[in-house]
Amino acid sequence: MRNGKILIARKAFNSFITLLMVVVMNFFLFRVIPGDPLMNLRNNTRVSDEYKEQFIHDFGLDQPIYVQFLKYIENVFTLNFGNAISEPLRPAMDIILDNMVWTLILTGTSSILMIVIGMSIGILAAWKRGGAFDTGSMAFSLFFYAMPTFWFAMMLIVIFATELKWTPSGGALEYGTRFEFTWISIKDMLSHLVLPATALTIGSIAAFSLIMRGSLIDVMTEEYITTARAKGMTERKVLKDHALPNAMLPMVALIAIDIAFVVGGAFQAEVVFDYPGIGWLTVKATIDKDFPLLEAAFFLIAVVVIIANLIADVLLVYMDPRVKME
Repeated sequence: MRNGKILIARKAFNSFITLLMVVVMNFFLFRVIPGDPLMNLRNNTRVSDEYKEQFIHDFGLDQPIYVQFLKYIENVFTLNFGNAISEPLRPAMDIILDNMVWTLILTGTSSILMIVIGMSIGILAAWKRGGAFDTGSMAFSLFFYAMPTFWFAMMLIVIFATELKWTPSGGALEYGTRFEFTWISIKDMLSHLVLPATALTIGSIAAFSLIMRGSLIDVMTEEYITTARAKGMTERKVLKDHALPNAMLPMVALIAIDIAFVVGGAFQAEVVFDYPGIGWLTVKATIDKDFPLLEAAFFLIAVVVIIANLIADVLLVYMDPRVKME
């Protein structure tokens, strides 16, 4: 157990170092890409000159680079990235969190579906290895996994929105409306959610099904599985009590990686469906050269990814004794 605690402490320290590197990179990255945020701000006619000068002073944009860096470090740890350049009267982090809600709805829904469906397909394919279901499910998974998400999303729009007119073609709600906890508003949200969630789910099922299948097939060849069968256990009980718990270990890391997908948003799907999530906002901020917004989005996504991977490492330490021994 002591080895496990030392390993966890080491991984936590590595995560902290990674976070510091992300913070530093977040500062310099947006100062080497093309564009001048200072010029964009001064050319903005929607805010007063007093506001512009105050913004420049608060973030040291007219100061040497080292002064800007020190102010940036101070602001990062207070989550103060300033107001967005494209929306000068709103803090960048507030805009990020508002869009995060829609991203969590979209990618959270698709993540749950892809994990449940993908793992179920992988388990059945491994259990019926070499059969018709195994062959068919692998062909289905690989076909859609190789298909570009943006192209598949556009085909869904053409077929189900344009031709059949079953669902809206884009957005999160009917244009000009706001979400309310009423049946009409919820129904409107769900109708707009169908196509983008379908595009993300079907395109990502393969990763979960193939890894689950491969992991379970490896486990089913282990000696303790043979011993369990020799004791007279049914195949269903062997699968449930012995094979699945050990085959789940690689899935922990994959699910942790998927959390980055949930927080970062699916850029291609959100842009194609004009869905107002983090991915759509990041692309828009890139076009507008809205550096405060980009810095806030990059930082938030990176922090969640680092924390998710740390949690996955900790779970693996407790789930797999071989990790402690290594």
